[in-house]
Amino acid sequence: MKTVLFACVHNAGRSQMAAAWFNALASPDKAKGISAGTEPGTRTHPEVLEAMREVGVDLSHSQPQLLSDELAQTADVLITMGCGEACPTIPGIRRDDWPLEDPGGKPMERVREIREEVRQRVAALVEQEGWARRYALVLTKEPTSRSSTHPPKVLFLYGSLRQRSYSRLLAEEGARVMASLGAETRFFDPRELPVCGSVPDTHPKVQELRNLSLWSEAQVWSTPEQHGALTGVMKNQIDWIPLSIGAVRPTQGRTLAVMQVSGGSQSFNAVNALRLLGRWMRMFTIPNQSSVAKAYEQFHDDGTMRDSPYRDRLVDVTEELYKFTMLLRDRSDWLTDRYSERRERDHKAALDPMNPKHRVASGGG
Repeated sequence: MKTVLFACVHNAGRSQMAAAWFNALASPDKAKGISAGTEPGTRTHPEVLEAMREVGVDLSHSQPQLLSDELAQTADVLITMGCGEACPTIPGIRRDDWPLEDPGGKPMERVREIREEVRQRVAALVEQEGWARRYALVLTKEPTSRSSTHPPKVLFLYGSLRQRSYSRLLAEEGARVMASLGAETRFFDPRELPVCGSVPDTHPKVQELRNLSLWSEAQVWSTPEQHGALTGVMKNQIDWIPLSIGAVRPTQGRTLAVMQVSGGSQSFNAVNALRLLGRWMRMFTIPNQSSVAKAYEQFHDDGTMRDSPYRDRLVDVTEELYKFTMLLRDRSDWLTDRYSERRERDHKAALDPMNPKHRVASGGG
């Protein structure tokens, strides 16, 4: 088995990344990578730890070590990275130099670029020497780091006014699961919500619903199936939430999970209709969904759901919504930014006579 020694000055950045990439990409029965420095530091650079952690490589236990003649003699290949004349010269050992920038103290974006350059060089070396794993480990880079640290905010809407409402019980079961995952959950009570359009939108229940929608980062819509479709109670709530309130869109970019209960055999008419509404409201509806048949058989007297494949699917849906929300909530503005809307905004600005952008051809004399 061959040993490749990656050497730099402090063994706190470039060489650590190179050895880690090498051991991820090379077959362990063909070659291994080690690293060292001519003037080893006291620890691996924190920005290097973070950059490698983003691609699934944990260097938290790595410790810089001295590049001694004895260590160099154990290597078959010596790759140097900026240590210059201080790097030992060992007769009979193949040596190559990679002119890589030291990532220490650099902005994270630049550290990520260096990380990628190191990976490409290591991958080329491994492939060239025939040391690659039969199924090489592929580590993907996260597009951007998450900035939100608060629990996901999830709003639950249900479509029945009955005292023992199975769509509400299903939503409450989902909320318990969601809370156990660490989310913050809220419910809107549809009782006393007027029929859409019958009163001004300043009505307290309308304002409550809209404020909850604005608060949310994710929503769950749970409805009974009635006459082959969702209920009017469910649709009335959605109708009261406009596509836009001034420059704010109360649902755009939110994630959405859809669920339904039925009194008879399993059906998907209501969840399919909810999916159409979710698309219309510009929401990201997750692939999974829940449809509970003979709902009156699926709940205990205290309202909790019986252990069954239906509950397993509910947990699947809730967990999937949580994951999608965590992935998308910091990117929703970027994902929903549309060329057509930017163009429309610019066009309106150009037509505003009070706007300095406005250009009006003046009549010549």
